[in-house]
Amino acid sequence: MRREDEEKLAAMTPEQREKTLEKRRKKAEKAAAKAAKKASRSGAAGKLGLGLGGGVLSVLQKCLPEGRELDSSALEDLIAARGSLLDVFAAADAAARALGSNPVVKCIESLASMETGSGRRVPKIARGTRDFHPSQMRVREEAFGIIRRVFKMHGAVEIDTPVFELKETLTGKYGEDTKLIYDLADQGGEILALRYDLTVPFARYLAMHAPGNIKRFHMAKVYRRDNPQLARGRYREFYQCDFDIAGTYDVMVADAEVLSVVVSILGDLPIGPFKIKLNDRRILDAIFEICGCPAAKFRTICSAVDKLDKEPWETVKAEMLDKGLDEAAADRIGEFVTLTAEPGRPFDLLRKLEGGPLASHPSGSQAIGELATLFGYLESMGALPRISLDMSLARGLDYYTGVIYEAVLLDNRFGVGSIAAGGRYDNLVGMFSGNATPCVGVSVGVERVFAIMERLMEERSGDELRGGAQIQVLVASVGNDLLRERMNIAQRLWESGISAEFGLTGNRKFTKQLQDALERRIPFMVIIGADELKRRVVKVKNLREKYEHVVPFSAMVEELVAQGVQVHGAQKGDVADTVGDLQPDAEIPGTPVLITATKRFSSLNLRA
Repeated sequence: MRREDEEKLAAMTPEQREKTLEKRRKKAEKAAAKAAKKASRSGAAGKLGLGLGGGVLSVLQKCLPEGRELDSSALEDLIAARGSLLDVFAAADAAARALGSNPVVKCIESLASMETGSGRRVPKIARGTRDFHPSQMRVREEAFGIIRRVFKMHGAVEIDTPVFELKETLTGKYGEDTKLIYDLADQGGEILALRYDLTVPFARYLAMHAPGNIKRFHMAKVYRRDNPQLARGRYREFYQCDFDIAGTYDVMVADAEVLSVVVSILGDLPIGPFKIKLNDRRILDAIFEICGCPAAKFRTICSAVDKLDKEPWETVKAEMLDKGLDEAAADRIGEFVTLTAEPGRPFDLLRKLEGGPLASHPSGSQAIGELATLFGYLESMGALPRISLDMSLARGLDYYTGVIYEAVLLDNRFGVGSIAAGGRYDNLVGMFSGNATPCVGVSVGVERVFAIMERLMEERSGDELRGGAQIQVLVASVGNDLLRERMNIAQRLWESGISAEFGLTGNRKFTKQLQDALERRIPFMVIIGADELKRRVVKVKNLREKYEHVVPFSAMVEELVAQGVQVHGAQKGDVADTVGDLQPDAEIPGTPVLITATKRFSSLNLRA
């Protein structure tokens, strides 16, 4: 027990001391009961995940009351009773010495150093998360660039929302997946949770701000307490890239544009061929009703049907029966939900549905008619070849009210699931404001896209992705004392929008500089030496084509651009203007003049 605690108890009256100790005993008993209940549920009673040996565990057990099993909760109680983890092991050490053994000395020393901060803990990240290396960030940047470009081409505006929401905002929107919401600890204020997706926060945003008709996109992280499958791109923290159209439009016009956005993005991303499975919640509900499924079980049965892409029909049927559905009704549902059409031929299955019992069902018939309109629009937009009408697609989220869709790869050798999904959700905003706002949208599963792009790039290169920045030019020198000249040239390139490095070592051998450029796959070098300084020229070396040109310093940028160097933050016309603005007699660094460019460059003070 810690000394200050002992002093505090000693200062109390006997009655106060007895009352305080009684409270502690009750707290310990309550914790023990809670631990026993937890252990009985998990079947892990008596096991403590500290990586300790059996001898240490047996000694720690002797510190507990008779009949109490050693588990994590018991260790917490020992710490609470004795003051610190170190005190617990000190007691265990004393018990061990009394038995003529000493199995915990090393544990005590190790844990003591951890408590005082002098020891080292093995660093790790939380399960279901990951760090991004430079090479992976390049992949992510490429994917984000493609996705953002398509969003903006369709006139979408970007918004952002808090990473956490009021718990009441999120609950009741995700069906069985509500259990995957991350709750935040109560800090004595609002009850909060991390956002599960970007759709519900968007609905809350619409209800609060009422922007009217809007096309919005949102690219941000979301959090799910799911079972991680890292190889398949399933994480607990991951990015979503959402595109939504909210407001009143003609039937299926907004839906068609959202699907066109999906086709454009996935077509531009280097991930291989794909298809978009499409269905309608109204058709599913009509099927359930026609087949004799009680309305109260629609959502739970829908959740079972949604597993048909991973499980055989027999397994899905068994789940339906476990959920209380009549076997005859399950068999009838199976006749419908196993129907699918090939990509590009959704009209074939639609005509079949038009001739069946769905045609006489009010909402089912309406959905079929609207799907025919949608497929016509998609045909006009060139997106129909990717569309597959699939009756097994259910989408487990509760808020969908109409068309639903999910994009998957045709070649799924990496075992990745859907790479984009979405649908129509006309009632979600009304849950917050009382006023219905029609909405339709899609979310691109960008983490899975990253996983696919990384694997494909590794296959093509035959090795892991290389790290490092995407530098286009290395400024090098021959001879000594030219570091400041290299700095000035690099500054000129940066101000021209060209990525470059000058090397952080002053007098480095040229062969080492060349080797550095080759190893890092930098395609160009700009080289100066004493002779180049006198002649006011530079050497532009193309390492890909293996040739070099000597050009005036004032023509350096123009030469690099002509050879294919990319200019960031400027259009092609701007580059020509920038180069043209350089003074024709601009001096190379090393002469006591100011070089001025009127459009892009600031004045550079170049030393003699």
